[in-house]
This record gives sequence, C-alpha cells and structure tokens, in this order.
Amino acid sequence: MFLCPAIAFCPLICFPFDVNQFFIDPQTKLLRSGWRAVLYLLLSPFAFFLLAPLLPQTGAEQTGITLDFATILNYVVQVGWLLIAAWLCLKYLEKLRLSSLGFSFFRGWWRETWLGFVIAGLMMMAVVILQSIGGGTRIILNPLFWKSVEGVKNFDLIGVGMIARDFGLSFVLFALAAAFEELLFRGFPFQTLLRGGVPAAVPIILLSVFFGLVHLGNPSSTPFSTLNTILAGIWLAIAYLKTRSLWFPTALHLGWNWTMGTFFGLPVSGLKLVAHPVLLSTSEAPLWLTGGSYGCEGGIAATLVLVVATIVIWKASWITVAPEMHLTIHSFDTETQETIKLGLIE
Repeated sequence: MFLCPAIAFCPLICFPFDVNQFFIDPQTKLLRSGWRAVLYLLLSPFAFFLLAPLLPQTGAEQTGITLDFATILNYVVQVGWLLIAAWLCLKYLEKLRLSSLGFSFFRGWWRETWLGFVIAGLMMMAVVILQSIGGGTRIILNPLFWKSVEGVKNFDLIGVGMIARDFGLSFVLFALAAAFEELLFRGFPFQTLLRGGVPAAVPIILLSVFFGLVHLGNPSSTPFSTLNTILAGIWLAIAYLKTRSLWFPTALHLGWNWTMGTFFGLPVSGLKLVAHPVLLSTSEAPLWLTGGSYGCEGGIAATLVLVVATIVIWKASWITVAPEMHLTIHSFDTETQETIKLGLIE
C-alpha cells in the first residue's frame, strides 16, 4: 500500500484543495518534511548508478573480503555522496547546517563511538553464548594461528598475518557500510520527519521497515531474519534519539557486524565476508536459535538480545545528548529569526 508522504507526515485536510499547501507548509514556508525525505531518498542512489559500470560483478555467495580499488571507491564515494546530498537538503530545503546531521566532531563524539562499539560487541557475545548454550554454535580458535613442525605446534607468522590483514580491512569495510546505512536510514530522512513535527514512532517504524526490506535480497534471508532486521533498525533509531548523534548508532552498527563477522567468523546478514576471522564458529541446528546460513540475525537469540539492548539504551541515564549537540539541536536561523528545534529534545 502506498501512502502519500505529504498526507502521511503533515496533516492537510483543508478544502478546497490547495496545490501549494500540498507541497509547502504554510507555517514554516518550507517543503513539507515527507517530500524532503522522499527527495533525499531519490538522490541517494546517484553515486551507485554512476559507479555501477566500474564495480566488479560478484556472486551472492561471497566468501571473502574483496578490498580492491573498485570496492573502496564504491563505499567511500557513496558515503561521500550521501553527506553531500544531506548538506544540499539541509541548506536549501531547511536552511540548516551540516552539523545538525550528527556527524560533526563535537567534544563527546569519541566517547559515543567507543561506547557504541563496546556495547555492540558485548551484545554479540551474549548472542553467541545463548546459541552455544542451545547447542547450535561451537567455537574454536582459527588454526591459522599455529603450524605443526615435526608434531610440534608453533606460532605461524604467515597465518597470523592473514588474520591480521582481514582484522583491519574488515574494520574499514564494516565502518564504511555502517556509515552508509546510518546516513540513509537514521540520517536526513529520519531527522527531517522529526523536524516536521510527526511523532517519533512514525519515522522509526517507516524507516526500520524499509531497513528490513532492503535486506530481503541477501542470501538465505527469511521472514524471521527480516523481522530481526526491522528490530535492529528500531534499536539503532533509539540510539540516535538518545544522543541526536550518528556516531553512536554507527558505532553500534559497526561493532555488531565486526564482532559477528571478524571475531566470531559468522555470516553477516547472509554473507560470509571475512575469509580469515579470529575464531571459527558454527551456526547449526536449531536454526530457529542460530539463524543458520544467514547468521545470528536470523535466529531468536539475536531477537532477545536486541529487545533487551533497545530497552536498556532507551532507559539508560548515562546515554544522553552531548552539550554541543544540544546547541545544534536548538540552532538559531539568522535569516528567518526563528529558533528551529531539531527532533524531540525540549
């Protein structure tokens, strides 16, 4: 079912019908927030279409990291384009600065980054422990750490080098992928709907469902994995609402994927991305617990951890909006002589 953004996000029930009011909010004199979100989403794939002829063709069952020039260019340019598109939309559609997006280097950005990474890493450890208790996951140290010489095990520098290489390169890959997805799903579209005055539940639900649906094409996806991905979208949206910064949800996203794929060696959303992880972990029956070949995100262990983590983050008094972001949230527009409140912070 298609829901017109102008009607869905901003009430318009006046008659006779006014075309201008269908697109322009008569109070703010700005394009309605629903149309702003749609415009950004229409702009977002521009870089991909531009680079598509240059990208290598890979199968759906990717088994290792490919960090060649084309892959790096793909992620770097797409993240860069989403930032440029956000700047254009913020400047010309809302008369706001790019710093309102939540990726500025304010004083607390580093704390939010390491905190998010650690929290997500602990969450993934909890998921794997639940899977192990249920009998679906067994873990061993990657044999590449050792080599046998005349029956004696020695530290294998070549093997360690292969693991270290993937350790670092996968961090870059997952960081870029996390930044890309957070800009798209918790970035400008999410935030501009909040600024339009709609309840937070509207962008949370709409963009989390969108987040889940775009993962339907991943290998071994199931209806349950899609529901878990929607739940992950809600978890990350709550993380943004608590801090009004994209550093925290991006670090959560990065820590979740990196710990799952690089540390434990499990599939990430159906993709076996890391060829040489630190640990080798199985994802076997019961599949309802482990997610099978899709990975943890297809099982109920991840569901339980995501639900608990979402509640904890929402209730945590030690996760707050940084003072610098408070100033950005209540930014002053010198042209209109009005205070523009970003989001739901009072």
